Amino acid sequence: MWKRYWKLSRDPFDARSSPFVPLEAHQEAVARLIETVETGRKLAILQEKEGMGKSRVLAQLLSEVRTPWRRVARISSPVDGASLFSELAEALGSRVPAGASRGLAWKRLGEALRLCRWQRQQVILAIDDCQNLPDPTDRLDLDRLVHADAHPAARLTVIQVFRLADDEERTVDPWSLSIALPSLLRSECERYLTSKLAASGREEPVFTPRAIHRLHSLSEGVPRGIDRLASLALMAGAMRGLEIITPEVVEAVSVECRHSAFCA
Repeated sequence: MWKRYWKLSRDPFDARSSPFVPLEAHQEAVARLIETVETGRKLAILQEKEGMGKSRVLAQLLSEVRTPWRRVARISSPVDGASLFSELAEALGSRVPAGASRGLAWKRLGEALRLCRWQRQQVILAIDDCQNLPDPTDRLDLDRLVHADAHPAARLTVIQVFRLADDEERTVDPWSLSIALPSLLRSECERYLTSKLAASGREEPVFTPRAIHRLHSLSEGVPRGIDRLASLALMAGAMRGLEIITPEVVEAVSVECRHSAFCA
């Protein structure tokens, strides 16, 4: 109902369907990852706090580098080394028995990678939410992926995405590409909102300049926080029969998620 009220074809801020907005930092991150893939570098690491757009950057990268001569295996939140290897092997078309051991799963992944090499395909192994592998042994398994096919003719790139805790420091490996995503500036916040609304069919302004300023301030420039607050504000505005969203509306809906990780 609220989407029809604002003449939107869909929720502009739904992460599952909203478009990639080419903000400078996100575009740079995608470009650096593309360069990693195209030059055949072994490893790239994307690390940032929750809600900064890591998964969206990863999805954009994979959509831009996908070709018939590249195989992409993307998984999310592996719980241990065995599931890490099993899920990647299955994403490459290998069958792994349920409950397979770490050793068997590693063997199946190696076989799948060798088959790709024989077919002259480059392989991209993309692992989202790597922070869910807290055990040191599992982290070693994650590091082992770059050696899963050690043949000189192998073309393998591993992309690791980590969500950092608020108090966690970013680790920098001097031998790998480490990418961060900064918070959005006020001007970027406005462009972010405008682009998402336009992609959903709304060209006219929806938020006043002061409302955009409040959105940026309350979300601290975190894209997921902006999405959540903007969605709630549009719902509230439709219920109140408003023609435009004011800072007071943004302030009111922020109370609903003031203590949520999505709005901080």
